[in-house]
Amino acid sequence: MFDFSKFMIVTDLDSTFLADGKLVPRNLEALRRFRDGGGIFTIATGRAHLNTRSAIGDPCQLLNAPAICDNGAYLYDFFKKESLYQDLIRAKDARDLIAFAKTSFPDVRFSVSAVSSIRSEENAGCVARDMPTYEREAVCIAPADTWPLDDWYKFLFLDDTPRLQEVREGLLSHFGDRFVPTCSSTWILEVQYPGIHKAKGLQKLKKHLNGAKKRTIIACGDFENDVEMLEEADVAVCPANALPQVKKVADHVLCDCHEGLIADVIEAIEQGRIQPRH
Repeated sequence: MFDFSKFMIVTDLDSTFLADGKLVPRNLEALRRFRDGGGIFTIATGRAHLNTRSAIGDPCQLLNAPAICDNGAYLYDFFKKESLYQDLIRAKDARDLIAFAKTSFPDVRFSVSAVSSIRSEENAGCVARDMPTYEREAVCIAPADTWPLDDWYKFLFLDDTPRLQEVREGLLSHFGDRFVPTCSSTWILEVQYPGIHKAKGLQKLKKHLNGAKKRTIIACGDFENDVEMLEEADVAVCPANALPQVKKVADHVLCDCHEGLIADVIEAIEQGRIQPRH
């Protein structure tokens, strides 16, 4: 059996580990070898823990470390069922985001990822596409003026039209550097504080896993919300379907996500093409 004990793989989910929202059998077969050989595997996702199961099933069957959730706003330990190292949006800022959305872009739907729920004012449009991915008991459809303001991880604008670029520009014009808008897909614009990104989540994970400093950390991602994490890792990998700006920061551009990117990574370790840094 190959010794993977010097490696940790941290991967984005959608269009990196998953293909069209589905698990790739080749990845699962390779992951069994990787974990059996002592490797650490987890995910770094824009998703909350509340809609991770809909994507990968029981996380305890795949992961052996806490997951980086909501673009690094917190870690979630699926074994202990607890959140770790939380960075929450302040209540005043939460109030200002709602006011901005309602005043400046009343035609664009928005939602909030919170500690124990996903909130939106209506289950329609792109929101209706997103809500079914969450655990049913976590979905809250109610007027925004009834929402708690002290438990937010991130604010999301959801739209299938070019309006998201207008929203991004409007946010930057209105708030300056108070918030950072980042696309996690072609139809979701996520708003968080500067410094909250997957690289911050990776730093939290390294702090939590004391032994991680002895491992080569391989990060995998495809979209703009993955760039900081790829730059933070020892080895940066992206699939062939990644955005051009992601490919620029990657050490390795491997197969398309449909073909099993994580399996490609594990085979690259076995073949010596990815070496431990120590």
